[in-house]
Amino acid sequence: MASRCSLVLLLSGVVACASGSDQPKVDARVAEPDAAMVDGPVAIDAAADDAAIVDAPTDAAVVDARLIDAPLIDARLIDARLIDAPMVDAPTDAPTIDGPPPVIASLLLTELVLAPTGGELIEILNPTDAPIDLSGFYLSDAPLYWKLPQGLAAVALDNADFVIRFPAGASIAAHGVVTISIDSAAAFNTSYTVAPTYSVGAASGGAVAMTSLTSGGAPTLTNTGEPVALFFWDGASDRITDVDLMVAGTPSSSNGLVSKSGVAIDGPDPGTETTAYLSDANTLPTQTAPASLKSTKRIALESPAVETQAGAGNGIDGHDETSEQTGTTWDNAAYTAPTPGTVPAALLP
Repeated sequence: MASRCSLVLLLSGVVACASGSDQPKVDARVAEPDAAMVDGPVAIDAAADDAAIVDAPTDAAVVDARLIDAPLIDARLIDARLIDAPMVDAPTDAPTIDGPPPVIASLLLTELVLAPTGGELIEILNPTDAPIDLSGFYLSDAPLYWKLPQGLAAVALDNADFVIRFPAGASIAAHGVVTISIDSAAAFNTSYTVAPTYSVGAASGGAVAMTSLTSGGAPTLTNTGEPVALFFWDGASDRITDVDLMVAGTPSSSNGLVSKSGVAIDGPDPGTETTAYLSDANTLPTQTAPASLKSTKRIALESPAVETQAGAGNGIDGHDETSEQTGTTWDNAAYTAPTPGTVPAALLP
């Protein structure tokens, strides 16, 4: 009599069987590789036969659905996040060390007092709806203020010139103003019976000291007139950004603004490439100088009607601060007493 193994061999062509043993039924999916592993579309793709019972740990999870065709490799890792996403290009393309530094919001000069020395005043307005961090903003009366990225020596200060920066943590409220005393806070208080917000000279009475980059003589505004520049610099870029400019009074020929059009600067960043300033109109008008304890005041906001704002200047958003028609936006005669901390309604929303 033929053994049970011989009968299986005759019927199925299977070679492996232990002679005389009582073997359990062989699973077709294991014994017949054609059906289960090679040619069977149902075994490879069907969850019931292929993934769930025999091949789940090996075939379904590793070979078929999840790693080859699933969104984890194709959509999320290869295509979306690593190759096409902005994260790859940002560190290489985004830095603006050699370009104009980023400035979020604008500020305006609103009042200047040139004399007497103890009453010298600069007032600044925040015309926006949000507070502004002042720590990257500077003030200067030096004609070459825009050379600061090359170092203070390049600004060529005389004994009375100044370059000052707002201290870390300084800010200006939305629609608020700050006042800066060029002399001491005590002298400012004597002139106006109110303390300044900041002072270049000795601070007292609640005033905060400005950070002075000036060395040498005591800073002061020229009584007959000179430019006042409010600008922004991030401390690394090749160029500063004009925020607001005003020529108060009539400066001497050696004390007026100096054109920076096309001048290339290499700042303190690690690179050696230079960046050239764009062209300035340099059409800021002069005015008569206010008498002692009189001030010149802004009476209108900037707009495209009174300033070139076509995006090709050295100011915020490409404004050309050297083109402002200050004969229209500032009073230019019949100067009145200073009003530190009080802003005309025309300048507020």
